[in-house]
Amino acid sequence: MDGDQTIGEAVTAMLEEMGHEVRTETSGMGALAVFSHDPGAFDLVITDVGMPDISGLLLAEKFFKTRADVPLVLLTGAEGEALSRARDTGIRWYCMKPISIAAIQEAVESALTAAAEKRAGTE
Repeated sequence: MDGDQTIGEAVTAMLEEMGHEVRTETSGMGALAVFSHDPGAFDLVITDVGMPDISGLLLAEKFFKTRADVPLVLLTGAEGEALSRARDTGIRWYCMKPISIAAIQEAVESALTAAAEKRAGTE
């Protein structure tokens, strides 16, 4: 989720208020371990670009190697080159900091809608 516990808690509260079931980890490697144990249990992953033990971009690459179709939202305060690298990694959705409930809601809904449409088109 996010390396900053306060931000992670705020995003968790926003997502739960939106009706989503949320599993949070403040460690990138912890999140990867949980995800790798049961990748099909997750409809969406949200990570920060700056996790304490692994970069969000490297973490995203590892998530995509485990499950290429998982929608992933990147929380970031950076623009330009950083977003270009994120797109090259396969990240299609991001939310700029400071995070607002409207921005996270838009990113999450867009990612989940795109994933559902892709699944419907391949069945």
